[in-house]
Amino acid sequence: MQTFLEYYQQKIQPQLAEIDVFLKTEEPPYAIDRVSALLDIPPEEGERLLTEEKVSLVTRGVFLHFMQRGSSPLCRMFRRELSCGSPQWYTPEQISYIYNLDIADVEGAAREMGESCFSARTLPQLFRHILISDKQYQK
Repeated sequence: MQTFLEYYQQKIQPQLAEIDVFLKTEEPPYAIDRVSALLDIPPEEGERLLTEEKVSLVTRGVFLHFMQRGSSPLCRMFRRELSCGSPQWYTPEQISYIYNLDIADVEGAAREMGESCFSARTLPQLFRHILISDKQYQK
């Protein structure tokens, strides 16, 4: 077992950093195979998104739209974050929903910390108190 913070630091943060650097340094249009790799989705899914959205070029806006629609854990987290309105302060319920964590685990960690809401800066402290199984986050 590992903490959600360990998973986040090992998997999510590097993906986000790689996407950030890519979007800041690469000029569109982007190759769909590279976009698929960055979003951690199968190449076939990237091609399907192109077809469904009726686009032939991937721009920054299309990249972010694909990130909302992708099937990877990162894409699903991004989609749920946006559906919550990217709040300044997160409740345990929102954290549970966005990061696909058991609500009882998030509430227990929040109680342990004596907090009822968290900013983006304090989320890592909360994540440190949440244990996840190896099967929960396999990718």
